[in-house]
Formats: sequence, C-alpha cells, structure tokens
Amino acid sequence: MSAHKHIYLYTLLTLLFINLVGCASKPIGTSDQLTLKTARYGHGVVNDGDKIYVIAGANQSGFLSDIEIIDPSTNEINVLANKVIPRRYFSAVWDGKHSIYILGGVSLKNKKFRYEKRVEVFNTQTNTVSFAKPLPAPTRINSAVLLHDRIYVLGGAYPKNAKLSPTALVAVFDIKNDSWVRAANMPTAKTTRAFVKDNFVYVVGGYDRVSSLDVFERFDPIKNQWLSLPSLPAKISAHSISLIENKLFIFGDYNNLTSTYSYDFDATKWEKLAIDYKASRHNATTTLGESTYVIGGNTGTKGPFLDYIQVFKL
Repeated sequence: MSAHKHIYLYTLLTLLFINLVGCASKPIGTSDQLTLKTARYGHGVVNDGDKIYVIAGANQSGFLSDIEIIDPSTNEINVLANKVIPRRYFSAVWDGKHSIYILGGVSLKNKKFRYEKRVEVFNTQTNTVSFAKPLPAPTRINSAVLLHDRIYVLGGAYPKNAKLSPTALVAVFDIKNDSWVRAANMPTAKTTRAFVKDNFVYVVGGYDRVSSLDVFERFDPIKNQWLSLPSLPAKISAHSISLIENKLFIFGDYNNLTSTYSYDFDATKWEKLAIDYKASRHNATTTLGESTYVIGGNTGTKGPFLDYIQVFKL
C-alpha cells in the first residue's frame, strides 16, 4: 500500500473514531414527543428494566397522588390517578422483582404538613398498593437504595422544636422479614443522594439546613463503617444522580440550576460537564438501557414547575 493510501486510511479511521466518541456522549436533549402529563417536583422516579415510573410529588395545585408510567419504546404514558398517598420529598426504590417501595417524605393533612412514616408498596404487575412496616422515623428528602434485598434509607430532615433538623440516621429495611434495623450513622447529618456500587453505598452532596455540602462518603455494610472520600468540586444540593457503568453523573443544584458533574471511578476524578442540560432542581433521574432520563423539577420555590423529560446518552 502506498504512503498516500496509508495517510488517507489513518485520517478516515481517526475521523470515524472522533465521530463515534462524540455520538456516545451527545445529549438527545428534552424530548419533543415525551413530556410529563403533569408537571411536578419532589417526586420519585424508578425503572424496572422495562418502564419508568414517575410517582407523586407536588406542583402549583398541591400534592400529587398519581403515577405516570412511561414506556420508552413507544413514548406512551399511562396515568394511574389517585394511586398513592399525596406526598413529596420522599424516596422510591424498585426491589428488583415487581414492587416499588415509597418511603418517607411529607404529606398534607388538615392543611398541616405531616412527616410520613408510612411505607407504601406499589405492585408493578397488578398496579395495587399495600403497606410495609413503617419507617422508624419520618424523614423529609431522605435517600434510599437497594442492596442484597435490603433497602437503606439515609439521612433527610425531621421536625424538632418546631423546625427541621438534619439527621445522619441510616435505617435498613429487610424486605423478606418486613423489619427495620439501624446501621451506623453517616459522618454528617444531611439530606443527600445515594447510590450503590460494588456492594458499597455512597452518598454525594446534600444540605445540612444551613448550607449545601461537598461531601462524598462511602458505607461498607459488612463492616458497618463509613469512609469520607475526597470532596466534590462544588457544594451541591437539591440534585439527582445516576450511576452509569463506572461513572457517576450529577444533575442540578439548588442555586446553580444548570450544574452537571461526573465522577470517573477509574480515574478517581471529577469533571464539570457541558451537556445542554436544562435548568432544574428537585428533579429525579433514572437510567434505562442506554438513555438517562432527568424528569421534572422546579426552578424556584413557587415555580415554574416542570414537565421536562430530558434524555441523555452518556
């Protein structure tokens, strides 16, 4: 093969590689065909490997009690009205089988806030709701994850002396035995966001009722011990997260609404991202297949409340 052909082939392969890399990280953006039926914030979002479930939350009309079931393969949304307790600022966790656990948060009764201990269980096969054993303590903006048939409910805030106080509490629900136990407290009391990787539970960022936080902490369930990791590059709260293979992605922040970061576990490095993310806080995120969905949220205490479904390939 001639030198000119070598150069041409090399250039062609290089351009092809660049194009593929660019496509792999290119955001799809906000879907024109797919938006929520009802705008909301402080809601829960989970997927069962097939469909996405958007649960409760609130908007200008008050607290919501519906579930929007999104089928990404058809862009169809089925709404189950008046299905769950009207609540916001709670956690929702899929058990890996056919149930979604809805934990904590705030509801409204007789025009007064009620800090919820009730745990609802939504069956994704029958669309029915039952109740599990209540939380040991009601917490607002807790974060929950599933690990080995146990649900870890971490942090949040609870009412104390007529005001909200952050908690470092970690409560663990044994699904098989319908029972709760305590685990070691987080190193810092806060509302936060949690995820599971390699049999560890991680929490990232949060709010301690004074300021946003840059904490990054890891829990070892076997040793019942926490480890503080190097801090985030910025203080972040009211965010959502998703773990995609060996990278963690963070969407939104209470003050910097367009904030997006990633953490590469291989390189142990944080990176600020530019992915055309539309401003929101108190949104919720899930990754299904090759797509990451950042759903709903708000941009201020009194709105606007968002019906966005932002979709990214990351």
